[in-house]
This record gives sequence, structure tokens and C-alpha cells, in this order.
Amino acid sequence: VFIGSHCLGIDLIYKLMRKHWPNINMRILNVGSTGGFMAIKRGEADIAGVHLLDERTGTYNIPFIEKFGLKDKAVLIRGYTREQGFIVAKGNPKGFQGFSDLLREDIRFINRNKGSGTRTLIDIKLRKLARKLGLGFEELTSKIKGYDVEAKTHSAIASAVLHGRADVGLGIRTVAEMFKLNFIPVANENYDFLISVDSIGKESVQNFLSILKSEEFKEEVEKRLKGIKVADNVGKILYKPK
Repeated sequence: VFIGSHCLGIDLIYKLMRKHWPNINMRILNVGSTGGFMAIKRGEADIAGVHLLDERTGTYNIPFIEKFGLKDKAVLIRGYTREQGFIVAKGNPKGFQGFSDLLREDIRFINRNKGSGTRTLIDIKLRKLARKLGLGFEELTSKIKGYDVEAKTHSAIASAVLHGRADVGLGIRTVAEMFKLNFIPVANENYDFLISVDSIGKESVQNFLSILKSEEFKEEVEKRLKGIKVADNVGKILYKPK
């Protein structure tokens, strides 16, 4: 069972797993990074895809193992880097440039769901902007049209922009490319894999990791998923219980 953040890289891993082991079955539930941490904590998932940025340290994922009480319950495995940024209509007709433009009267934003790594990144950046403008966080977000409108996946963000339901949303380059939309880079993030200590020995989990570390996966990512870069240290254990 895979529960966590939505990523097209996971769909590709599963496709390659099915190619090598046709009988394998993986349930994939997209609930965001926080949901992934919680699912591992509750014993509902074998693997969670996570990309939570810690505002204080500026590091991804590792600080949250302790925050969610998972120090003796999970292993964190290095995955890949994803390019996050603003997704806007083809040709960027409104000349959108960055976070401060979200305050413009003519810009309709579509947000990501609370608990997702992308939402965490958005709110960190908006808190920074609020401080710069001398505003409270709520005061700033109340000026953003669509801040309270949430989408659960990167594809839903791109679809909203494509069909004119929003002017801009934050998502991964991979999806912007697929929908043939413009992309304005904001951050490179670490998308890693949290694995329950009870599941690490499972054959299916080992199969998942072998695909993640494979040359085949790396080549397919380069060919199909622009904006995702398999890390040089992919598969490395970033954290394990002492």
C-alpha cells in the first residue's frame, strides 16, 4: 500500500513493477505528504511518498520523522528531485511573475490541499512575503483570490489553469509540460520515501526499491518526466531507527 503525495514518478515505478512482476498489486492513495506520515504512523501504509519542507531548518522530510513520532517506526529512503513552480496558461497572457502577483486584482489562484508538501511550500513563501510587506499572514491570504480553493493533485491544478478556472497554481514542471502550459520555477524539492520498519522486508517493498534504484527507471524519467531528476544517491538510507 502506497499512501502519500501525488507524483507521476510513482505511476512510472508501478508500471515498471508490473512489467517485471505482472502479478504485483499496489494500492496508491494520494493524500499529501502529511497524510503519508500519518498513514505510516497508523500502520496503514507500507510506503509513503513525502516532500515536506521544514521552515526552521530548510531541510526536507527528516525533521518530520521526530515531529510525527516515527523515530523507531520508519526508514527514510532518498528518492528524486522535483521542480516546483507556478503553472500558468500558455504564453503567460497575464504576465504573472511570482508570489507578489497573487495579490493582483486580475489574478485567480488555485491552492493545494492542506497537509500537502506543495501547500507547505506555498505557505512558507507567503509568510515570507507577509513579513516583507508588514502584513499578518491571514491579512495577506485574504487578499489572494482563490486562496481557499483547493485541489488535491498537480494534475487538478494544471487542469484548472488549462480550462480557465484559475490563472495560476503551484505544481510540478512535469505536469505543466504534459498539459502544454507555461512554467515559472520556484524551488527544487526532495521527494523521498518513508517506509514502515514492519514492511521493509516485504518482497513487494524490495521490488519497489529495486525499480527506484534501477537504470531503467532513471532512463524512463529522463525520457518522459521533465522536471524530475533521479538523485545520484537514490535509494540511500537517509534515516533509520537506532
